[in-house]
Amino acid sequence: MTNLLDLLDKGVGGVSFNPKDLAVELVAYGEPDVARMLLDMSPDTYTQISVLAGRLLSGNLTIDKAICLAAVEVFEGRSRPLRRKRRVYPKAV
Repeated sequence: MTNLLDLLDKGVGGVSFNPKDLAVELVAYGEPDVARMLLDMSPDTYTQISVLAGRLLSGNLTIDKAICLAAVEVFEGRSRPLRRKRRVYPKAV
């Protein structure tokens, strides 16, 4: 198992995130299936998403969007745009 702290010690950058918080963002970006997978991911998958999101941040992205894009790429095996360009949150009842 790859430990995020071990990678950080080696100089590999990663982004720390709370899966429950990011699942809400994924749903807002139109990615409910990826959000469900995120909630059941292994520690190795967390590390993969974290490191990839760190690399994506070198562009012009928000942290949330970088992590969402990384999650889509890790779970689907290829990069692609998110289904929505802008987040849409469900209205409170």
